[in-house]
Amino acid sequence: MSNSDHTALLLIGHGTDDPDGLAEYRQMATLVGERLNTVVQPCFLELADPPIAHAIDDCVRAGFRRIVALPLLLGAAGHQKNDIPVALNQARARYPDLDIRYGAPLGVQYTMLQAVADRTEAAYASVAATIPREKTALALIGRGSSDPDSNSDVARMARLLWEGRGFGWVEYGFYSVTRPDVATTIRHCVALGADQIIVIPYLLFTGRIHQRITQQVDMARQQYPAIRILLAHHLGLHDGVVRAIVQRYEEALDGRATVNCDLCKYRRLMQGFEDEYGQPQTSDHHHGLRGTASNLPPGLAAILPPRYRNGAPVSAAPMGAAPLIYNDDGRVAWDRVWGRDDPNSPFCELALAGGPPHRGTLLEPVHPESVTANPEQYRDVVAELARGLRMVTGLPVVTDGAPGWIGIVCDSEEMAIWLLRAIVVENVSVRREGTTLYLPAGPDFRLDGEIKNIITAIAKTYHYWKEHVLG
Repeated sequence: MSNSDHTALLLIGHGTDDPDGLAEYRQMATLVGERLNTVVQPCFLELADPPIAHAIDDCVRAGFRRIVALPLLLGAAGHQKNDIPVALNQARARYPDLDIRYGAPLGVQYTMLQAVADRTEAAYASVAATIPREKTALALIGRGSSDPDSNSDVARMARLLWEGRGFGWVEYGFYSVTRPDVATTIRHCVALGADQIIVIPYLLFTGRIHQRITQQVDMARQQYPAIRILLAHHLGLHDGVVRAIVQRYEEALDGRATVNCDLCKYRRLMQGFEDEYGQPQTSDHHHGLRGTASNLPPGLAAILPPRYRNGAPVSAAPMGAAPLIYNDDGRVAWDRVWGRDDPNSPFCELALAGGPPHRGTLLEPVHPESVTANPEQYRDVVAELARGLRMVTGLPVVTDGAPGWIGIVCDSEEMAIWLLRAIVVENVSVRREGTTLYLPAGPDFRLDGEIKNIITAIAKTYHYWKEHVLG
């Protein structure tokens, strides 16, 4: 019997450059294939190969005429709503006879709740001297998203995890993008009187994010030595996750896959997300269109510095996805975040000119009152911004200007004006005073959030100025 009589499962992972995370994903793909007795074609949105387009090509070459495309994601956000559908629609155009059935993300379902609960109970039982459940707080930590629909799933899972299990209370937080962050979530548990806290990473696989959460838990242990802080295992290869994937596959194969759009920011006018209401379904060559021809128009292609034209393909990883790299002293090596694959082209990831801004919403200046209310945090943020800006540009930095701003001194007004226009495109607020450009700085700026966004935006635009404008 040929493959044309069978269905291939396109298991779409987010992607990571962490070898352990990739190995865990591939183990999961093997487990699912064995459970379903079907061919599982691995693929990734970013940071790993093959991209979705290439994986679909492989399925077609293998003779499959039907594919179930399953987003291996915990919640419904931009990747599930935009990037993957765009990739699938392009594939449908390339292969009109190919039957592609799109499944729902894993979401909040019973088997996933069982997996989270088992990880929590294992952590609680991991220590000999048991602290009563009623004095134990749970802290469920999600990845974090700019989509409130996805973030609400974390809150829902946290509540379902707490109900009926006898623990004192539950808090939920996020690694990045939104609030509360990990440190704040743990601080809430401490303030509410917990003698013990179980931090549960609501993540499918290990990787950079899991490592950063682990580091933050270690820091919290040092900050609160009188409180026992346990770290549960991430979801990983738990059988509940395997069963959840199987369920989503069967739903899609039978035409029963559904996603609730009642609270989708693209379908409903949500407060704080008005600009995204009614937006068309789009993606870019970092995600859904990765592996397809870019077809840059000649005028846009001319923007690229000469050494990026018609040479080796640029890295698939956009700036925003580049993981933070740390020096031996524990501080971010801002000058080594990019280009580890090619030391002679350290900014190769930035060559995809003309794409969408690397930030989804405008990073605006903070109110001066927030600066005066948190002077120590503000000082730390400004110091890190200044360090990073110096490392990626070598330009003088102004740290004693108006509250809420940090400045970089350009070589000329021409340079300042050019950079200002380019930085605005990156969705970062900027103002100019002569040759000095001022960028936002706030006490709540996060290292892997606003601080990284500002430094990467300046790194990109400064690089283009030096290499293209000055030749």
